[in-house]
Amino acid sequence: MGYDESFEGYEFSDSFDRQFLFDLYGDDCSAAEDIFGSSLIQIQEELASIMEKAAIGDVEGIRKTFHKIKPLFGYMGLLSIQDYVQEFEDRCRQPASMEDIRIPFENIMEIMREAIARVRQEHQKLKDFNNRRA
Repeated sequence: MGYDESFEGYEFSDSFDRQFLFDLYGDDCSAAEDIFGSSLIQIQEELASIMEKAAIGDVEGIRKTFHKIKPLFGYMGLLSIQDYVQEFEDRCRQPASMEDIRIPFENIMEIMREAIARVRQEHQKLKDFNNRRA
């Protein structure tokens, strides 16, 4: 059975790994909505913390915080974002100052902004879908 049939009419947007999400949530769109919502909140809070760490040049703190949020992207089927975060983490493991990681940091933060926008939109779409079914 494919995800289209099992999600009972809900179809995740193209940027999300639909088969992975089907494997993870089955037909439980309410669980997906909850995970998307809680992950979105946590990611936004942690990104604020990352910006504070960047302001004081705490590269290791930035790396650890990205490591902490990396699995959240998996729970939302954004597996490619996990890969980008891992690459950035690896760069931060090398002896580095903020100046050394300035461009990769700007790039990963842009990726985060785009990912948050996609997650926010998908979360709203899930909420709307679940409300229509209630």
